[in-house]
Amino acid sequence: MPGRILIADDRFASRLMLSALFSGAYYDILQADRATDVLATVRTDRPGAVVISDGLAAPGAGGLCEALRSSADCAHILRIVVTDRDDPDRTALLIDAGADDVISRSSSDAEMLARVRRLFEHRARISDLSMQGVGGLYPDGMAEAAGGFTRAARVAIVSDTVAATDWASAIRRALRGAVVEVQEPSETLPSTADVVILDCDSLGERKTLHLTARAMRATGKTGPEVLIAGASPNPTVVVQALDVGAGGVLRLPLHPQETAARINLLNRRRQNVVKLRDSLRDGLQSAMTDPLTGLFNRRYALPRVEKMVSGVRTNGQPVTLMMCDLDHFKWVNDTFGHPAGDEVLKNIATVLRDAVANCGFAARVGGEEFLIALPACGQLAASSIARRIRKSVGDLITPYPAAPEGLNVTISIGFVTIDAETILPTDPAEAATHMLTRADRALYSAKAAGRDCVMSDSRQQPFEVTSRIRSAADRDRFHDQLAG
Repeated sequence: MPGRILIADDRFASRLMLSALFSGAYYDILQADRATDVLATVRTDRPGAVVISDGLAAPGAGGLCEALRSSADCAHILRIVVTDRDDPDRTALLIDAGADDVISRSSSDAEMLARVRRLFEHRARISDLSMQGVGGLYPDGMAEAAGGFTRAARVAIVSDTVAATDWASAIRRALRGAVVEVQEPSETLPSTADVVILDCDSLGERKTLHLTARAMRATGKTGPEVLIAGASPNPTVVVQALDVGAGGVLRLPLHPQETAARINLLNRRRQNVVKLRDSLRDGLQSAMTDPLTGLFNRRYALPRVEKMVSGVRTNGQPVTLMMCDLDHFKWVNDTFGHPAGDEVLKNIATVLRDAVANCGFAARVGGEEFLIALPACGQLAASSIARRIRKSVGDLITPYPAAPEGLNVTISIGFVTIDAETILPTDPAEAATHMLTRADRALYSAKAAGRDCVMSDSRQQPFEVTSRIRSAADRDRFHDQLAG
């Protein structure tokens, strides 16, 4: 349960204080006074997090983190260690053992709650991405991608302190393979960094919060993770930075081992988010596109057509739909096999995509049938585009080993153009269906007129009929006469 926290502490007074703190923040609280009870309680009561005292008896906080992380049914639970020690090496050890955060008991209640809140927010982000169709790609633990590869972090220390160069050198030694650079303060964050350390002492509180917020608002990509660093940072600013999106807090001067452990933790966290987002994008792309040609598929095209047709009434711009069908394409498959036909389809898809790249989109809606949608496109412009497509397809030669002269097919195109004066059904789906039917009817007319031609549903004769033309020059003159 996301809002439930298990307190694992063998000291009654400490357990009581932590329970009071988190219950006061409206978490449901469970308690365990022995490490051996934790796994059983996690499995039965499903808390969202386990807050572990660093003084817990054997196997201790580190051993319990490792046990939770390695258990398939417990690995997704947040693991938070609360410690009395001010020992950066111990903190690094606990993070490496699987802790999602290590928080000193000397931290203010507000900071402790903010750090726990930040972890819950990150896990909710992961859950949202997973529920959108890519569940199972993210490992069950938040702290580590089990069995996966995470590349070395790219780290930027934003500071104008001379000592920052020494910090960077120490972190490079602790983080083998990592790229660690010092950058002077500016209004923007380093564009290539995975993790940014903001020196709150040199930046000032306002700029620290501004840059932290900017990282969280990175558009079109996953922004860097942020660590706030300061000798004695203002507790209020620390809480604000965590609530804005900072992933952790460091004390200056930076301790190499703890800093390296926290950088690794945040880098793994960031890379897992990137992986989920990329997988989600790829999944959505696959759902919208035809795997052979890379064109959009029917699932994507039809709702887009509905939206375009609905927009005609509001924006007054005409819309053209084209139905295109390859002529005698079955002959290619029957003669040379489906691999040959696939090569032809891929090449023709490239022609269609290029032809409408700046004015609409093309979709494969059947075996050798394509739909082209052109918003803000009137009949004359549509006829010109259709002519170019018909000619480009007719001139296209697809190389194939079994066909020395290459493979060549022609295309028939039927199109319909509507504008604000066109009477259509008020329901968007019905209006789109009506328009597609008219385009289909024009396509049938093009087929009946001899194929390899363009036909509008508003004309009684084809724009181009090759059976009546003896040469390419005659064909172009014939079209110019019809279009003019």
